[in-house]
Amino acid sequence: MVLPLIATGLSLYGTMRQRSAEKKAAEERKKIGVLEARQFVSELFLAKSEAIAVANRRMDDALEAEKQNIAFFSAKIASSDRSVDAYLKKNRKIVGEDISNIERRAGLVEAKYAAQAATAYTYGQNAAAGMRATSNANFLSNLADIAMNLPPSVGDIFKSKDVS
Repeated sequence: MVLPLIATGLSLYGTMRQRSAEKKAAEERKKIGVLEARQFVSELFLAKSEAIAVANRRMDDALEAEKQNIAFFSAKIASSDRSVDAYLKKNRKIVGEDISNIERRAGLVEAKYAAQAATAYTYGQNAAAGMRATSNANFLSNLADIAMNLPPSVGDIFKSKDVS
C-alpha cells in the first residue's frame, strides 16, 4: 500500500514540476517578444538618424557646390545673371528632390521597423498565452491520468472508517 502512495506522490510532484517549467518557458517567450520589439524600435531610431545624416550631407554638398558655382560664374564676366540664377535654381530643385527621396525612403524603413516591432511584441504575447494554455491543458490531463490510475487501495486511505 505504501508503494502506490509513493508512486502517486512522485507523479504529482512531476506534474507540478512540468507545469512550473512550462509557465517559466511561457514567461521567457513573453520577455523575448518584448526584447525583439525593443530591438526593432532601436533599429527604427538608428534608421531615422542615418537618414537625417544622409540628408544633411547632401545639403552640405549642395551648398558647397553652389558656392563653387557662384565663384566660377563670378569669375566669368560674360555669363548673364539670368542664366546663372536659372542654373542655381535647377540645382536647388534637384537637391530638394534628392532630400525628399531620402525622407521618403526613411519613412518606409521606419514603417517597416515599427511593423516588425509590433509583430514581435504581439507574437511574444500570443506565444506566451498559447504556452500557458497548453501548460494548463497538460496539467489537467496529467492530474486526470493520475486520478484514473490510482489503485483502489490508495483511495481507501481517504475513506472514513466507521467506528461502530
